[in-house]
Amino acid sequence: SKPLTSLSYITIGTGVGVGLVLNSQPLHGLLHPEGGHICIQPLPDDKFTGYSWGAKSPYKGLGTVEGVASSVALTERWIQMEQEREMVKKLYAKGSGDSGGNGSSPSRKRDEEQEQSSKISINNNGDNAQTREILSTLPNSHPIWLHASNAIANLCVSLLLLTSCQKIVLGGGIMKRDILYPMVRSRVWTLLNGYLDSVEELSDERKLEDVIVGSSWEEVGSGLVGAFALALDAYEKDGEEEGEEEGRTSLLDSDASGKKKTTSESEQRLYTSGVLVGIGLSFGCALMMSLLGRGSPR
Repeated sequence: SKPLTSLSYITIGTGVGVGLVLNSQPLHGLLHPEGGHICIQPLPDDKFTGYSWGAKSPYKGLGTVEGVASSVALTERWIQMEQEREMVKKLYAKGSGDSGGNGSSPSRKRDEEQEQSSKISINNNGDNAQTREILSTLPNSHPIWLHASNAIANLCVSLLLLTSCQKIVLGGGIMKRDILYPMVRSRVWTLLNGYLDSVEELSDERKLEDVIVGSSWEEVGSGLVGAFALALDAYEKDGEEEGEEEGRTSLLDSDASGKKKTTSESEQRLYTSGVLVGIGLSFGCALMMSLLGRGSPR
């Protein structure tokens, strides 16, 4: 397989975060990527009115990845669905009247306990960690997971189209619901609509199992591993810069030494030349005097 130079990491928990590696480097421009706040195509007849964190979020949190797939949004969707269910029950109860007599049957008692439990949950929003625990009790067939997988799939499609990343790694608390992986891949395939079929890795729905994957470090903690990796990268980079600085210093010293050596050699040649010229002049003068002396009258 080809070495990876690009990757997207999506964590889905109380919020939705996105990390990008492009050309083997983490992407960080004005700030870190905020892919969890991009808009999505919601499922038909989606009546969810938005999550409580939306007041200070882009698009007011309406129809965004985090506004649909985060644990806060999913819990508040469940609360909204429970409220609607209670309203329907009350309407039917008013229409049929009370036929239970003065006694309280076991089934009636269970209904009252469930209603009381629902009221307790409904009085809290998804920002309450204890309330969010309800998500772990919901069956895989609950419609909430359809909305979650659709939102995550929309984000995956956007990342594939924008970055052409080779891998998309999914993590976070929500992704502990294993049924979401095949649901997300199936929805990605539908949303792409065959547009990227020319890409070998995206030419078949089954091949998405190698493109959209779970984190290998989820049990240890992807965030912790990532922090160590960044620290190691920074340490190695500092070491390389120190090595380069030492190399430049050594080169400068070498240049200075070379120049000094060159200057010394030039000075030596100049001295030698001067000596030879001096000897030559002395010899020439002596010869001239000797010739002149021979030619003079006695």
